[in-house]
Amino acid sequence: MHLLRRIAVALACLSASACYPVRDTSKPPAVRRLAAEQAPRRVVLVLPGIGDNLDSLQAGGVGDAIRSAWPDADVVFVEMTIGYYKDERAMPDLHALVEQERARHAEVWLVGASLGGMGALLYDTAYPCDVDGIVLLAPYLGDDAMLRRIRDAGGLARWQAPVAAPPDAANWQEQLWRRAKAWSMEGGDPRVWLAWGADDKFARNMPLLRPAVPDAHVISGDGVHAWRSWTPLAAQVFARAGDAPRTTPAACPKS
Repeated sequence: MHLLRRIAVALACLSASACYPVRDTSKPPAVRRLAAEQAPRRVVLVLPGIGDNLDSLQAGGVGDAIRSAWPDADVVFVEMTIGYYKDERAMPDLHALVEQERARHAEVWLVGASLGGMGALLYDTAYPCDVDGIVLLAPYLGDDAMLRRIRDAGGLARWQAPVAAPPDAANWQEQLWRRAKAWSMEGGDPRVWLAWGADDKFARNMPLLRPAVPDAHVISGDGVHAWRSWTPLAAQVFARAGDAPRTTPAACPKS
């Protein structure tokens, strides 16, 4: 089944109208920058949910929440709509943007909600350890059949991961979970944070990913599958992340 169809069917519950933003994917995704309030030392790239555009990302308030906690952070909204995943442009286009921002900042972080959370996890699958931090807000983790395989195996620790391969339309779910399993080594990847609301549509799937994230980096509370809930959760993440020392995860090669 084509990648777009597999993702769109599984995410249909997010929008009854299924009217998703459409963009010309022959061009890089549009971006909007919120400048740091101090000299910029780091940058946070925000990936959208399935129904988002640049305006809704900014209106959701997550950029202001990030800069309130990190005044030395530029925030860049990335209009990585579903077509970029369909056309297999999402990862190379995002990599080009990360490289561009890396030349200007000491740290590069990814934030992704729902579809964007899937995108952030896929990015670390395609380009392992290329970013300094990853914040997943109720990420989409695959279709019911894939999640059932994880549950039936007894969880992430017991699930047998496939051999590493570049993620594509046929294998992206298995490769996403293979990367999550690598994150789970030694108690979770310290670069990764996971947050969701109790009434989020994907809340029941989040415990499957918890072994991949350090316990102190997991935040749950009240909320639904929308920025009005994700933004306060993101604010907690960035307030806690602060300037804590960045350690080399087990999932990353030692320098």
